[in-house]
Amino acid sequence: MNNLLYLAWLHQSWISQKKLHLIFEAKQNYKEFFENLNFNNLRQFWIRQDLIQNILERKQKVILENIEKKLKNRNVKIITFFNKSYPEALKNIPNPPFLFYLRWKIDNSPKFSIVWARKISSYGIKVMEKIVPEISSYFTIVSWWAAWTDSFAHKISLKNNKKTISIIWTWIDFDYPIENKKLYDEIVKFDWAVISIFPVWEVWNPYNFPIRNEIVAWISVWTLVIEAQKKSGSLITANLALDLWKDLFAIVWDVFKTNSIWCNNLVKNWMAKMVTNSIDILEEYNISTKNKNLEEKKEISFDNEVDKKIYNLLLLEWLNSDELIEKLNIDISALSFRLSMMEINWIIKKTMWWKFELK
Repeated sequence: MNNLLYLAWLHQSWISQKKLHLIFEAKQNYKEFFENLNFNNLRQFWIRQDLIQNILERKQKVILENIEKKLKNRNVKIITFFNKSYPEALKNIPNPPFLFYLRWKIDNSPKFSIVWARKISSYGIKVMEKIVPEISSYFTIVSWWAAWTDSFAHKISLKNNKKTISIIWTWIDFDYPIENKKLYDEIVKFDWAVISIFPVWEVWNPYNFPIRNEIVAWISVWTLVIEAQKKSGSLITANLALDLWKDLFAIVWDVFKTNSIWCNNLVKNWMAKMVTNSIDILEEYNISTKNKNLEEKKEISFDNEVDKKIYNLLLLEWLNSDELIEKLNIDISALSFRLSMMEINWIIKKTMWWKFELK
């Protein structure tokens, strides 16, 4: 049986992400730890006595095949802190999750989060329809998979064939809210990512909201606030982004609307940059929008096959040298020469994240 199944069970049996870091700091043999579960083994990690008793009782009843079936039914991957697919942005936070559950894949492209009031206004919808497609040509959109506006951001991304990541607040097997099931299926159909840090069979829980919001802020390079009321989950994400020294942007509008109060305050207090269009954001990262849309790319002929492969890969996403080496299976010296020639010929350029993009 897959070693990671034992980790999924340990997580599901009330062993927290923080405790999993402590237990498996130097080793990753989850099966061995599971098979040798006893009071003393758990007590050394400062787990409460009553919780230890519950864990040991659950072990007597566990059917690992049920967890395995759950994972296989939805092609869920378990990504641990030691996995190469684990995002660097999450590793650099004070308390990174030890593991998360993933459908279907995640890459190292720069990501941005977009947050707003639950019941977005018609004005907010117009702003999103204008800004999101333009920004998502350069960044992967991250949002928190709720009804109303959050879902709308994913719909815009899918409509424009752009990358999107949903961070959900239940286990990854649940279609909650139920009205989003069709959208959920669309996201995984196009191989975009759905992520959860919550254990198997974790259902909807109000305490999960701020935890989910933290992941949204942590995984993103920057955050855009479309609308936010006085008591809004959007402000949790916005404040976390500021605490993590992430860039924060906000839409400013009608001073008489409750949804605009905190966006206006964020800008007024110099906590966020005012945004009126996508250029206001892209210029912060020295990104020029000239001829950037895929459909506007001119046809280029290549004398070198490696150059052509590099070009085709960069049409889809930004990549650094290591990622190109892995995808092309090419020697570093040969790749460096080809990249240099393509930069000299103004075909590609290097971004501030040491990734390459098309000119």
